[in-house]
Amino acid sequence: MSEEGQTEAVEAVIVQLDTGSILLPRSAFLEVTTRAGVVEQDSEHPDIPWLEPSLVWQDVRVPVVNVNQLLDPERDSGADRRRFSRLLVMQAVMQPDHLPFYALEVRGTPHPVQITPQNIYALEDAEATPWSWRVKASGVTTHLMRLDTLEQRLLELGEAQPA
Repeated sequence: MSEEGQTEAVEAVIVQLDTGSILLPRSAFLEVTTRAGVVEQDSEHPDIPWLEPSLVWQDVRVPVVNVNQLLDPERDSGADRRRFSRLLVMQAVMQPDHLPFYALEVRGTPHPVQITPQNIYALEDAEATPWSWRVKASGVTTHLMRLDTLEQRLLELGEAQPA
């Protein structure tokens, strides 16, 4: 039974944003890639500031979410224009037939952590957003991304887009 208690750890990654960080399950995270930040592309959804132009990854068009803008809609999106963007390619879990992959635009490099019930807890005084909960995990105050909600919204946007 003691082995069973040790297997309760979940492999995760913490990734730095411009302000703060996000916590993601390691099982959904596939690859870190970059793209030039100076290349201006038209967004498929100009009315949604957190949705960046798509990325072609392994011959698949992948929606790109600007996590800084998603978590803080009031921020100046011009602050996101750098020489390059770091993108985390994620494997979708809800409906992989309709949305196999998406990418999260972040600032830092993922750092692996093991999360156990003893080293993660919700911050009750912090506001939850539709996209994340504020938690303290392995001593770091971070956003636990609600990937199910994000994937559902990306699916809705994909259905609304003309073919």
